[in-house]
Amino acid sequence: MLLVAVPFGLSLLGSGIAALKGTRLDAGSAEPCLLLGVDISGLLYTLFMCYWLVLLTAPVAMGCLIWAAIKAWW
Repeated sequence: MLLVAVPFGLSLLGSGIAALKGTRLDAGSAEPCLLLGVDISGLLYTLFMCYWLVLLTAPVAMGCLIWAAIKAWW
C-alpha cells in the first residue's frame, strides 16, 4: 500500500504548498511561485503530476494485496 501512498502523498504535498502560497496549480501549468526569491513552480507542478503514478502503482499494490490474502487463507 506504500506503493500507492507515496505518489498520492507527493501530489498532496505539491497541492498543499501551492494552496498555502496562493498559486494556481492545475494539470496544464503552474503560475510562477516565488519562495525566498526562487521560482518553485516547476517543482510544484512535478509534485502535483505525481498523482498519475497512482494509476500505475495501484494495480500492482492491489495484486500484492490479493496475493497476500490468498496466501494467508491457505
